[in-house]
Amino acid sequence: MQAFCVYICILNTTIMDSNPITYEQVLILFAETSRKLAETGEYINSLSEKTDKQLAETGLHINSLSEKTDKQLAETGLHINSLSEKTDKQLAETGLYIKALSEKTDKQLAETDKQLKILAKQVGDVTDTLGRFAEEQVRPRILELFRAKGIELEETYPRVSVKKNGKPFLEIDLLLVNTIYSVVVEVKNTLRQRDIDDHLDRLSKLQETPSRTIKGTTMYGAVAGMIVTDEVEAYAIKKGFYVIKPKGDSIEISNKENFKPKTWEVKNK
Repeated sequence: MQAFCVYICILNTTIMDSNPITYEQVLILFAETSRKLAETGEYINSLSEKTDKQLAETGLHINSLSEKTDKQLAETGLHINSLSEKTDKQLAETGLYIKALSEKTDKQLAETDKQLKILAKQVGDVTDTLGRFAEEQVRPRILELFRAKGIELEETYPRVSVKKNGKPFLEIDLLLVNTIYSVVVEVKNTLRQRDIDDHLDRLSKLQETPSRTIKGTTMYGAVAGMIVTDEVEAYAIKKGFYVIKPKGDSIEISNKENFKPKTWEVKNK
């Protein structure tokens, strides 16, 4: 059919050009056309085969790629599982370590607490010893010192415990009394300002809840220390206390002759 169409096209061209063509030329043209059509068919078949081959190769490549992807996904899954197992193991080991550390810390804290209690007792014993030493330094001469200040006292009571409603209320390091006066003395190895403030509070409480030995007396306050700075001494005197401190190998009441002590009147009730 294609050859016939070519043939018709040649006849039309010849007629239009008014150039006559021979029968032999027509056959030659027809044969040439058939040859070219055959070559075109072979080319198309070759191209089709090449395309089929490329498509087949593409399919194989896709299958290979899919298999490779599946393998990589499987390996990734195994890696994730391995990583998860490793993480679980590490977390478990961390938990055991934290537990062991906590137990060790608790043990160390318990031991530290024990040592602190021992140390506190030792410090308390030393403080108590120093306090008793200070009291022993003050007590033998204290009546004589107050007599020199015009206050005649008759009795000395060390470490007096005062109760309120049957329970311990406060303690007095050294109590000096007669029927008219009483002197409440706070004794420290090193006298500090807070000791003076505490003693003021102690005397106010003692005035409201007096020991039986000081009822009906005029009460004075005194502070004593083996170490007394000038600042603390001035503060105590300002608050109306007698100050007892070392002087050479002995002790003295350091208040001046014109000193006016603070007094607390204790009711006889």
